[in-house]
Amino acid sequence: MRITIAIYVSVFLLHVLQVSQVNAQSFDIIKTTPKKDRNQKAFNIFSAGYFHADSISAFRALAQLNNIAIKLQDTSLQLGVYRLKADYYYARYGYNPFSLACYDKAAEMARNYGLTIELGNYIFGKGIYYNLCKKYVPACASFLKAYDLYKKVGFDNVPDISANLRYLASFYYQLGDFETSKRFLLEALAHKPSRHDQIALNNTIGMIYRSKATYHEALLYFNKSLNLAKKYNNPEWQGIATGNIGSVYFLQKQYDVALPLIKTDFETSFKYHDNINAAIALLRLVTIAIDRKNFIEADKGLSTVETLIKPDQVHTLKQRMDDYALRAELYEQTSKPAEAIVYRKRYEGASDSLVKEQDVLAVQRLKLNYEIDKQQLEVQQLNTKAAAEVTARNTLAGVLFLLMVISILVYSRQKLVIKKDKAVVEKQQVALQLEISRAEEDRNKARLALMEYTDNLRQKNDLIERFKAELDGRRDDEDPAHEARLRQQQEMMKAHIMTDKAWLEFKKLFGEVHPLFFDMVNNRFQNLTETDLRLMALMKLKLSKREMAAMLGITAEGVKKSKQRLRKKTGVLEEDGLEDIVAGI
Repeated sequence: MRITIAIYVSVFLLHVLQVSQVNAQSFDIIKTTPKKDRNQKAFNIFSAGYFHADSISAFRALAQLNNIAIKLQDTSLQLGVYRLKADYYYARYGYNPFSLACYDKAAEMARNYGLTIELGNYIFGKGIYYNLCKKYVPACASFLKAYDLYKKVGFDNVPDISANLRYLASFYYQLGDFETSKRFLLEALAHKPSRHDQIALNNTIGMIYRSKATYHEALLYFNKSLNLAKKYNNPEWQGIATGNIGSVYFLQKQYDVALPLIKTDFETSFKYHDNINAAIALLRLVTIAIDRKNFIEADKGLSTVETLIKPDQVHTLKQRMDDYALRAELYEQTSKPAEAIVYRKRYEGASDSLVKEQDVLAVQRLKLNYEIDKQQLEVQQLNTKAAAEVTARNTLAGVLFLLMVISILVYSRQKLVIKKDKAVVEKQQVALQLEISRAEEDRNKARLALMEYTDNLRQKNDLIERFKAELDGRRDDEDPAHEARLRQQQEMMKAHIMTDKAWLEFKKLFGEVHPLFFDMVNNRFQNLTETDLRLMALMKLKLSKREMAAMLGITAEGVKKSKQRLRKKTGVLEEDGLEDIVAGI
């Protein structure tokens, strides 16, 4: 289900029209426009005639607009000129330092005029610009600075604060930090969101609860979203909320209840050209059809899914994975093993890509946590500095004959602060020691889990080895049909040895025991594949060639050749040199 993002600053790419020859004098209408509407009016004029114009024409128009703003003594409109410059640079160059400089100048001007809300708005706008350019860490820093400014002046004093809070929630949602996202969603709901946002906010909270399998709370918020959509007569959101309610029953395999609700979702999404949401609903319908052995209906549904997601190859990876998995299942149940293998392999390829995307987002979340801690420390330091400055001013304003008394009070206060700080430090040290003990305990548990998981894989692979031996014993059978079945069985067996699901489970346990192993390997050696990483992980566990071969679904000779290729990639020529390096990481 998509999340509609309400962006505070102009997302100009949605508004840019074909370049038309607009006379620069067209900005004269701003002089008679009410103050509250001037920025939007200026944006409409500029986007209609100058976003795709040459830089000379564009900046001549902006200079005229700036002169009008000065004559009108409209500081907000002057700040808006910087916004238009930033948008123009972005339209021409994408991510660039000029747009950033425009946001910084607007923020500096707002700060000089003491316009705290406008200062927050332009810092927030800079965060949105970073986010659009996928620079998540600086985006987070800008959002947090703006959030602190809004908090100081009071959320109720910030126009459209709910839209900004909703954007913050969407930012964290797209990075997978659902708890932080939920916090901002609830804040947005508490500060007079628009009708559309009321529906969307409740719907997104429901999606977060659904992702955690907290189905009762998910249904509560999805029903709130549906009731609001009915109240405000929004048929598109009625379909979406209905489908989400159906998705909860679908996840609980209550197909009879889910089926009509999901059909409504598909029909509404298709009507309003929401192809991705329509594909998601249709994939659920296909799952139900396969479960009920309605294979013709399932095949027809999957063909429709392919037409829906084909135009958008960038944002439909998860839907393509589900499509491949359902295709493979359909062919397996209709006795088409060769076709099933083809789609299983496509699924595995798409799964590898999704894992890489999730790994990138995981790294970004770690960086964002660091940025949040850093930002909080900066705020604390600024508050401490401000308090010290106030104290200094009050001290200087005191009467001279009270200087000694004030000095004594200051000294006593400092002594108390030092004592308090010392107590805080001691408390933090105790908490740190406790955290270290817990971390060590968790790591020991992870080691045991990894050993148990590896032993289970070994046992399973022993069974596979016996199955291979049985297949080898039947090779002398000259029946062509029997030989074809043996080949199909062998191919299917290979497709399921060390699958991505098993690898992800193994990788998760391995990462808990050796948390920095894969990062250090990738930093030290370039162009390593997932197969190389699997081999190096097994080398780290000091498994024998036979054990590695069984777990990787290849022969011992294949393991030897894989190691030779890996040594060439890493530039390690000695026979045991690579094992020593891996053991030392």
